[in-house]
Amino acid sequence: MLYFEDMANHPEGDIVSTPPQKTEQISISSSLDPITIGSKRPSSTDIKIVGGRGYDLRQPIPVKYTQVRDRFLAARKNFWVPNDIPMGEDKLQWNTGQLTEAEMWLFKTNISYLTAGDNLVPDNLVNTIFQHITANEMRQYLRWIMCEESNHVESYLFILESYGLDEKGQGQVFALYQEMPELVEKVNWNLIFTNKLNNAPLGEPEALRALLENLMSYYIFEYLFFPLGFSQIFALARKGKLRNTAQQYSYIWRDEVGHSSNGVWLIRQIIRENPNIWDVAMQERFRTMVDEAIRLETAYAHAVMPDGGILGMSVHTYINFAKFIGDNICKNLGINPLFGIKEHPMPWISEYELNQEVNFFEGRVREYQTGSQLTWD
Repeated sequence: MLYFEDMANHPEGDIVSTPPQKTEQISISSSLDPITIGSKRPSSTDIKIVGGRGYDLRQPIPVKYTQVRDRFLAARKNFWVPNDIPMGEDKLQWNTGQLTEAEMWLFKTNISYLTAGDNLVPDNLVNTIFQHITANEMRQYLRWIMCEESNHVESYLFILESYGLDEKGQGQVFALYQEMPELVEKVNWNLIFTNKLNNAPLGEPEALRALLENLMSYYIFEYLFFPLGFSQIFALARKGKLRNTAQQYSYIWRDEVGHSSNGVWLIRQIIRENPNIWDVAMQERFRTMVDEAIRLETAYAHAVMPDGGILGMSVHTYINFAKFIGDNICKNLGINPLFGIKEHPMPWISEYELNQEVNFFEGRVREYQTGSQLTWD
């Protein structure tokens, strides 16, 4: 599948645990550093993913982390626009009673949380992450991620507008994440790590630990919380409902696959360059975070599917899918899984992984990249 990674196949090798040692103070180059005439041009040996010092972050060369550059270029080719996806079928279903009350409730809570989430990610990057990243190619890709997240929020707006909801109706849907305790707690969980990093003294060892926890929380966010949310709408689409919305979500999911792949790479690269940080305490902290996320997702599942699920997706299967992803997160970071879910509880979700452009009327498949003209046959 596109979105589950086998870290054993990564050429960088496994993360190796080392005995705790004293971590040296980290000096951080800043994009606010003044430009000085005759300053040294950065070399690959100077550049670090975090903690680099003595070079101008504005210099785009040399590119030390070529895989990050490749990830950015691939994402740029795949840029899409929500308005390119026709929404007429979903509008008809929404306005003619073709969805049950349970399905409508599921959709409303779903899009409310995802909208809050796609605001959290760029805010976290701007407010906390950027000041720690000292490789220009990573900074460049993170800027593009912020563009994609903005596009996702626009997609959610476009979906509700296409259903015919006015500003008041849209506001009632979007406000649900502020009104339901299970959604409030889930959103606030990520903010705990944003604020912790924001309060950590830049350049100190405790800031590096806070940075890893922050990156882990948002890796969980984009690798676990988001795909689980998408799966709810994909389950409806399998029954012929909200298929246009599911197509929007497929494009968003493709973007999030890139984000989560970058997130786990960034965590692993920081550990490679700062191996002393990867002690038993940090590994156990990561496992605890996965466990916390599953607890949050379980409470959320019961709140948005109070009758035990919808046709095609039970709460039990949904929670097992969450645990399956949680175990994959642990495996991707070389730590022991928590739940022992070995078989994918919802293998049909791969039908909604988007590698190509799909003609929404005839189901033909063609590559969709912005380098070529987008047409509807």
